[in-house]
Amino acid sequence: MLRLFEHDSVSFETGQTATLNDSVNVQVSYEINGNRTLKFDYPMSDEKAALIKENMIVVCEGQAYRIMKLNRSFKGECFLNAQCCHVYNADAPKIHIQNLPDMIGCTPTEIIKRAFSSSPFTFFTDSELEQRGMVRVDYDGFKIDFFSEDKTNPYDVMTAVIKNCGKGEVFADNYKIALVERIGKDNGLRLRLGKNMSNLSVERDITNLVTRLYPYGSNDAHIGSVNGGKQYIESANADVYGIREGFADYSDYVSPEKILNRARWEFDSENADRIDVPDINISGDIIDLSRLAEYGDFEKLSIGDTVIVADGDELIRERIIKIKRYPMEPRQTEVSIGRIKKDLFFYLDQMGTLSKRYRKISTGSGKVRAMSIAGNVNVEGIGINSNGDREFSGAVDAPYLTVAGIKINEQNGELYINGKKILVEEVVVE
Repeated sequence: MLRLFEHDSVSFETGQTATLNDSVNVQVSYEINGNRTLKFDYPMSDEKAALIKENMIVVCEGQAYRIMKLNRSFKGECFLNAQCCHVYNADAPKIHIQNLPDMIGCTPTEIIKRAFSSSPFTFFTDSELEQRGMVRVDYDGFKIDFFSEDKTNPYDVMTAVIKNCGKGEVFADNYKIALVERIGKDNGLRLRLGKNMSNLSVERDITNLVTRLYPYGSNDAHIGSVNGGKQYIESANADVYGIREGFADYSDYVSPEKILNRARWEFDSENADRIDVPDINISGDIIDLSRLAEYGDFEKLSIGDTVIVADGDELIRERIIKIKRYPMEPRQTEVSIGRIKKDLFFYLDQMGTLSKRYRKISTGSGKVRAMSIAGNVNVEGIGINSNGDREFSGAVDAPYLTVAGIKINEQNGELYINGKKILVEEVVVE
């Protein structure tokens, strides 16, 4: 059922104006980092219709929505049609910030807390997020530089911070918010026709697919000087889809090395928006089995959840990025399944992961090459990392340099990992 509250309510346990028992055509829609809406019709013949006014708040399934539009329609009888936005979407853009100053080397959470400081919104604590299976986008200490903005609002600041981070998803529970790494969970739930899907559409689109990329930086700088004379990079998927050429402008970058790193990200397996695979767009109607007694929460679907879609013999594992539900009708739920548009390159690059992954493996004079190692060699205090996630610092243990079970013999350049000799093309320790 829907509950009606006054426009200035921020708590919704008590104090409701009315219970809108006769609401029909109730629909909620939720898109990650996008719109979150409620629509419903209410018969004008009911005396409670006179209480429903624009700007009031309606609570549906525990979430508060502000009435943004009202109109009357006649469908056999006269109905009041209400269109509402979640209080985060409705209120955060309507809080004026005259100036938000430079915040250099700050966490995203510090920045958005400053932006929301004069608002009714509060923030989830780390323990509260942990209980919900989420973490802040900057839980690992990630920091960004935010430059001054005039005449803005908290909603736009949040959007700018997400863009700056390259990732992040807004989690809003009424007037309590957080910027988290991801919402939803990987519940392994399978969706298939004949069980919990009444129809399914799977579209594969190669319109934007590129397997040979020509990257350019500022003033058309290219990568030839650091890429063996070639001004392009090629994906391994060229063997599958053939040569499909394209270009990219990275005007923020000047050095060829930085341009090359940025271009490699376009083909990276960690990049959800990589350009060398077809776009897959999945949509369908779901029977919400969680609302049927015999299934319950085991079949519950939420925004952001990772699900497995059975398309014939193929299993596609993706997230629910948009969901439209009809709370009073469990057999009508529409979902869009795919990938969140974001750019982890900037996040990984600032954290150092990409620079280690793509850095030319060398000492200051360029004399170390370790092409046989499945990982990265980092010569900043001599470190070898098998997965590129972090750097080690080592102490000299003559005649070896020893780092966490890894030894390099200074005398003959032999490399040992946990006592096992590893073949290396050339190692010179300076």
